Amino acid sequence: MFTDLEFVRQYEKYSIVIKGFHQEGEQKLEIFLDFPVVLQDISGAGKKLRYDSYEKKENGYEALASAEDLYGNKYEITDVWSQEENGYKLSRQVACKEIKEKTGIRLTSEFRCRDLEAADFSDYQFIIPGALYNQNDTDGDGMDDYLGTFNQDYKDDRNPSLSVTAYGKKSRWFVSLIRGDLPKTDETITREQIRARHFIHHTDIGSLGISPSEYRTQEFILRCDYPFYERNSFCLNVDGSEWSAYKEVVENQVFCMEYLLYAREAGSLTEASWNTTRLQMQRIMDPDVELSFTLEEAKHYRREMIHNSYREFPDKKGKPAGYFVHFSPRSRYGEQNLLEYGFCGAQTLLSLDMMEAAKENGSEEYRERAVKTVDYFVENCIEESGLPNGIYNVDKEEYVYWWTGILFPFQYSDDRDELEAYLGNQVVSSLMEIAGELRKVKGNYCRSMVDSIHYLLRCYLFERESGIEHPKWLEAVVKFCDKLLEMQNGNGSWNRGYTMDGKPITNPPQWFGASEKEQGSGAIFPAQVLTELYRFTKEEKYLRAAERAAYFVYDNYAGNVEYIGGLNDTTHRKSVKIDAVGVMFAMRTMLVVYEQTRDVKLLAGARDAARILASWTYLWDIPFDKDTLLGKHGFKTTGWAVCDVIPAGSYVDCEFVEFIPELLRIAEYCKDEDLAVLAKIVTRGMQHGLSMPQNMYGYAMPGVQCEGYMTSLWLADTEYKGFSGAAAKNKGDDNDTCNGLVNGQALLNLDYLSREYRTMDFDTIIRQIMAG
Repeated sequence: MFTDLEFVRQYEKYSIVIKGFHQEGEQKLEIFLDFPVVLQDISGAGKKLRYDSYEKKENGYEALASAEDLYGNKYEITDVWSQEENGYKLSRQVACKEIKEKTGIRLTSEFRCRDLEAADFSDYQFIIPGALYNQNDTDGDGMDDYLGTFNQDYKDDRNPSLSVTAYGKKSRWFVSLIRGDLPKTDETITREQIRARHFIHHTDIGSLGISPSEYRTQEFILRCDYPFYERNSFCLNVDGSEWSAYKEVVENQVFCMEYLLYAREAGSLTEASWNTTRLQMQRIMDPDVELSFTLEEAKHYRREMIHNSYREFPDKKGKPAGYFVHFSPRSRYGEQNLLEYGFCGAQTLLSLDMMEAAKENGSEEYRERAVKTVDYFVENCIEESGLPNGIYNVDKEEYVYWWTGILFPFQYSDDRDELEAYLGNQVVSSLMEIAGELRKVKGNYCRSMVDSIHYLLRCYLFERESGIEHPKWLEAVVKFCDKLLEMQNGNGSWNRGYTMDGKPITNPPQWFGASEKEQGSGAIFPAQVLTELYRFTKEEKYLRAAERAAYFVYDNYAGNVEYIGGLNDTTHRKSVKIDAVGVMFAMRTMLVVYEQTRDVKLLAGARDAARILASWTYLWDIPFDKDTLLGKHGFKTTGWAVCDVIPAGSYVDCEFVEFIPELLRIAEYCKDEDLAVLAKIVTRGMQHGLSMPQNMYGYAMPGVQCEGYMTSLWLADTEYKGFSGAAAKNKGDDNDTCNGLVNGQALLNLDYLSREYRTMDFDTIIRQIMAG
């Protein structure tokens, strides 16, 4: 696609029209900037500005607009439009020429975009990285499932690649609006500013957004604001209140920002997203990701922390044993009374990590503890049906159901006041009814069960390679997988949750799915264990079941970029949602089946998932206030993926690193160096936040890393007492929670690199991949 920019005279001033043409010369795209700038005063008065004049320059145009606000303050805005490959760069300078009264201002530009073949808003698809995928409408009611509106804006620090992308399905083109310069500074937002909603703030953080057009049903709007303006947002409360920052103005002050409009032809929304991601990888990403320690040192301290968390209870029923890793990083392991399997604790994953460690460092104690942990799980935590339990409370000597992640405090209490002390009033209000329904059923998530048994099989195979047989471990795996085959739906999927005898759970629907697509999102998990068991037993039934699931995933999630169901629990209006972890497991499912069947359709699907996963990943280091925890300790966001349990980029968490082995294999099969570089920034970047002797983050011991970190705000005006978690915290905080999954996933990846490539140096690894 090539574009043409024109100035259009209106009422003695000038607007801009950009036209996009396919290679054969037919116009397909029109972008109309009616008012190039809207200057908004904090008092509420806005000035819609067209250019007073423009002048042709060597590589574009310089356009000028002047404005005077209600107080008589005068401003001059200079926009330089320069031609870029496949689009234009807008370099904007705002000069405060005369200031008579103190105020604050915000600048907005709205780009009215239209596919000339589109009939209405449904003919468009969107990517706002970490937030909006396609139209976020997996229940098919025509509205975004989470915010309830398509009028959406996201602060720059919530946007992993500083871009928003729209795709015209009819004419097959995309346009991306990109923040061209990197925000450099930010300050902590105060409680007073949160209450005010609109406030003067010293920040370089702007926002990008979209909305349906109020002018034509066939068009939509891409927009940028500086500083930020979120017209609908969960940053403050579950009601989605708007809020905005304003730039304080002083005489002779000048401030600048840049934007890119990037337009190309594309065969799909995935291709459109990947083109924008690659552009930003080249423009803004530092692929080296500096660390103050080596990956070898990180591996050592992560192992030590897990090893020392081990406890046995010889006086308790069944003699529980395992790794008790769920505590505040500021304490040494905490009360240690919950053995978590699957999603949060991953005892079998930690056992596998410790077996790898024992083989490497020769410690028999490492191996003995791992074996005891797995033995206890196999002998005590699996039901007669073959399905494993999720959490065991050692103090109460009973299993706990459902209470992972954000629901964790509900396993201790149903007293509202007590719960609000942990979660804040807004989260309790949104989850109290759900918790009440879940209390009625003994069951487990499909993900949690598969995770536990998958790594149980890996432990069995690891020991077997050393000549040690554990027949009961294998029996448990086979019994579970046979039950999976019995539970598989006719369309190839599995449900999100089951009772402990294997009956699918569908109530409440906002938690377990309101449609076939949502209820069947358990499809993204079982292939990992089924293909592994197939390779060992050569029994075709396991491969056939995995294959059916992979095609369900390909047809329902990959094609429309509607990857759902990776997270067990969220605080959105519904739990079954589009999320990054859904992309990760879908990618793994299609890949592992491809590796057995060699169906290139599935490899293409896995590659597409990997490319969408890149859009969830921070390609830049957001600025933190130097007085915050993350600011003080030099935390960097490059390589961290958005965790959408908290809506849209307010929070990053630990999951992506577990899937680096799959990402590297896809990169090798497809000879895609960009995906290999993505694996590098994730592996290295996600070591930030790890307490090390060089930089302890104020944590109790080396080797501790929190589950997640606040990159913006979430439910910031909730009423709370002494919360330990993420709600009501500020940008630059951690979530004050360390759990077993964090180090378990990180070590899985580091051990894979050492074993597969004989090195953790990514330059060497990438050379091996591209030469292989």
